[in-house]
Amino acid sequence: MSEYVNETLDLAALPLADGRQVLLPLLTLAEVQQVKFEAGDAADLGTLKWRGHDIEVVSLEAFCGLDAAPREQHTTVGIFRANKDSKQPFQALAFCGLAAHMNVNAEQVETEALPEGGNFASAATINGETYLIPSLEALGYKEGTVH
Repeated sequence: MSEYVNETLDLAALPLADGRQVLLPLLTLAEVQQVKFEAGDAADLGTLKWRGHDIEVVSLEAFCGLDAAPREQHTTVGIFRANKDSKQPFQALAFCGLAAHMNVNAEQVETEALPEGGNFASAATINGETYLIPSLEALGYKEGTVH
């Protein structure tokens, strides 16, 4: 019997309002929903009722330590899984655009310098495009089983 080796990464690319992309493991994303926010305070995106959970919605920009985009520019909410032992098992992040699924070979990923501003764990270039990678621990995810 041969040993199975996974040489590709399943990733979710989420757009920031300024055109940059945030990259997270697809495993952390439970669901994506299209939404329509009315104009108002960008810091208050409300609460999402999802599968028996009341989850506060936070702007992806704010989560990444950037100024939040105007409330009405947010068009999508991603529900993210946390570690099974986390106090809050899910988080909701609103972003300005559509999520994209990427399946890349690990050898295609090149480490980049972190940009100034924001709270990012790292940055990477894949096929000439630079992506920002936030802290998975900030999502409540640590190595181990997720919800």
